[in-house]
Amino acid sequence: MIVRALARKDIPKVVKLARKLAEHVNGPDPKLTTEIVEELACGETRRFEALVVEHNRGIVGFAAFTQNFELHTNSSTIFLVSDLFVCDQIRKSGVGQALLEALHRVANDRKCGVIRFEVWQENEQARAFYAKHDAQAVDDVDLWQIAV
Repeated sequence: MIVRALARKDIPKVVKLARKLAEHVNGPDPKLTTEIVEELACGETRRFEALVVEHNRGIVGFAAFTQNFELHTNSSTIFLVSDLFVCDQIRKSGVGQALLEALHRVANDRKCGVIRFEVWQENEQARAFYAKHDAQAVDDVDLWQIAV
């Protein structure tokens, strides 16, 4: 098992896995294409970075992340993981743990003090996974949004 940065050749498989994640959380169809994800991950308007897990010459998991900067603290303290997914058939085999360890290394290298995960409230499986790895629900910040 190898955890590494997303490469362009991985994008079609990551698109499929992202669709599976949307299904898993009963989310809407993300309407992703390889071209859209390539632009978002590798283009001029880069919106995210990702790690993938390669196992038996296939991509079996991924984590998409960004890094926040807080002007009022002059620090990049928060490393935000928006999506983390592992194929059903390989769950509980250490793939998620390997992704978390790799994310921790990246966040540490970038001097981020916190890794945050966006987790749907109904996704009990993910909540249990993160709790098992000492993650805690954040109660000092409320998440607000405005639709555009």
